[in-house]
Amino acid sequence: MPKRRDILMAMPFLASPGSSAEPEAEETIYIPAKQLETDRKFIVDFIDEFSFAMVITGKGGIRVTNVPTLLDRDEEGWGSVWWHIAKGNGQNDALDGSTDCTLVFHGPHGYISPNWYTTKNAVPTWNFAVVHATGKPRRMTDDAAFARNLKRLVAQNEARYGGGTAWDYNKLTEGYLQGMRQGIVPYEMKIEQVEAKFKLGHDRSAADREGIVQGLKTGRKERTLTQLTEAYYGRLK
Repeated sequence: MPKRRDILMAMPFLASPGSSAEPEAEETIYIPAKQLETDRKFIVDFIDEFSFAMVITGKGGIRVTNVPTLLDRDEEGWGSVWWHIAKGNGQNDALDGSTDCTLVFHGPHGYISPNWYTTKNAVPTWNFAVVHATGKPRRMTDDAAFARNLKRLVAQNEARYGGGTAWDYNKLTEGYLQGMRQGIVPYEMKIEQVEAKFKLGHDRSAADREGIVQGLKTGRKERTLTQLTEAYYGRLK
């Protein structure tokens, strides 16, 4: 079976345009060939949908920050990702514009029971989908652009999750917003390399795949954010 690096080098569209020799960064995740996703639009849509990401750096030690992100698409490349972190976060030292950083966009995941298969010789597993996007983030210094991106980020997530127009960002005073911006640091990263791993049992038989879908529909679910939040609040009483 060919190594994944050989597959990547045979698919230059997995790296950014202009990187004809090899991907800009080293591989950050193990992906068997059957689990390697290469459809550009599908991957970019995934990044946009599951936009809450882990920002991972290695300079000065491993650091991880969890952030909501904003994606700017690119017709030819993978596009750019924007986010911000607290000014007091030590990871700022590693985000210097020249050091590789990987953003991990994680989709749904879950336990898969062999009871759901028609195949008899099988073992349990865990299915998931994840995209790693790597680049060299640069700190944004244009406060006006920073303010526009914050507004876009809020608008995106209010529309998706917050009830649409029930809350108006524009009613906040500029003085208040400027004060908030002084406590956070914005970054933009052009995506140079993408690694997309989709381990969803799609290499199994049609009957096994149907069993997976039905099992996931009826099996026990993890607690939702609502349930976790309610339980956590209960500890505060």
